[in-house]
Amino acid sequence: MKARTAALVLVVALGGLTACGSAAGPPASAPSEPDLTDGPAVVIPTPSPEPVTLTAGKAEVGGAEADVVRFKDRVVYRFEADENKPSKVNCTGDCLVIWPPLLTDGTPVKLTGVDATLVGTVRRADGLAQVTLAGWPLYLYKQDQSPTDTKGEGVGGNWSVVRPDGKPVISK
Repeated sequence: MKARTAALVLVVALGGLTACGSAAGPPASAPSEPDLTDGPAVVIPTPSPEPVTLTAGKAEVGGAEADVVRFKDRVVYRFEADENKPSKVNCTGDCLVIWPPLLTDGTPVKLTGVDATLVGTVRRADGLAQVTLAGWPLYLYKQDQSPTDTKGEGVGGNWSVVRPDGKPVISK
């Protein structure tokens, strides 16, 4: 049973990397669903909704200083496989372990240096509200730990650091 649980954890972890892309290339096809009929349920952690403040700041992205959007002093990303007209979240399941979404508790988003007319929310399949900028759902990258980190830029060719106008810092 322990070997099966360990194998399941590995499958889920690898599935999260392939579902969201990797630095090595384009996203691979999704792994087949593991058989969980007699094993433990897999729980994907989801951040709790909270008040959100977005601020404009500077960060080095792709070797050049750029204007970026920040949440809690970390750069914010958009997933190029999401949709913005209308807003639609396509980062689900394992993807959310690596790319935590910016979930709002419903209070107005506070802004500094970001155009209020570009900020909104999208209702996710789980019923939670995710903050959007220019229609694009917003995320953090789990590997970014300091205000200068932009490690998620370009991961799998699908992730972009966001400018205050909602566009990617580096055009795809």
